[in-house]
Amino acid sequence: MSVELRFIGTGDSESFDYYNTNLLIEHEEKSLLVDCGWTAKRALHDLGIGITDIDAIFITHVHGDHVFGLERFGFESRYVHNGYRIKLFVPKSVFPLLWDETLKGSMGYSSDGLNIMQDFFDVILVEDSFHWQGLDFQLFPTPHTQGKPSFGMRLPHRFTFTSDSNVIPHFERLVENDVYIFHDSYVAGEFHPAHATVQEMRDAYSMELLKRIRLIHYDDAIASHQDKLKGFAGWVKQGEIFQC
Repeated sequence: MSVELRFIGTGDSESFDYYNTNLLIEHEEKSLLVDCGWTAKRALHDLGIGITDIDAIFITHVHGDHVFGLERFGFESRYVHNGYRIKLFVPKSVFPLLWDETLKGSMGYSSDGLNIMQDFFDVILVEDSFHWQGLDFQLFPTPHTQGKPSFGMRLPHRFTFTSDSNVIPHFERLVENDVYIFHDSYVAGEFHPAHATVQEMRDAYSMELLKRIRLIHYDDAIASHQDKLKGFAGWVKQGEIFQC
């Protein structure tokens, strides 16, 4: 069962050149979007992919570059595409923040009156795993923003995607024999409270693990930081595709 991973964006929240770090997983002619930031619709459009081509979305955590695209996807699915319903996989601990504290202000009322999230999406609350198109994804908590739940995801023996994260305890044991490892990175400086810096990864992870890590969520000046990235597998390019 071949799975295709396509990064529709690889940049951080401020990126103009690389769009938000959102991942499209394609399998058996269906598409699962991992995170849906404010650049998601444009990034997909550039690839000739529309909202109704997306079967499901998984949300890792609540920040604008990961969730603000949901307003467009929800309204357009309901009112432009005749009630097309995208499956929305959300960790139980993330859901209250996603609806009550993030989207409700703009989506809670429409021309139809009072709305709930389920009026726009087929909401599926998950805990430590979820099943989609014959694939079993494992979730793991990530240290990102204090007081805000955040998750990475794995398809065991195929790939690990951290989404936003500081360095992760016991990460080497977690990723086991995964073919691809995509790790959040802050390359522009030596410290960031919410994202793993290159030096922090060097301090926390073995050289063998670093050689397997492909960096994501970087700033627009990534090409100027090449000297810092020696020892890593490299950085993921916007639009790059991986087969696993």
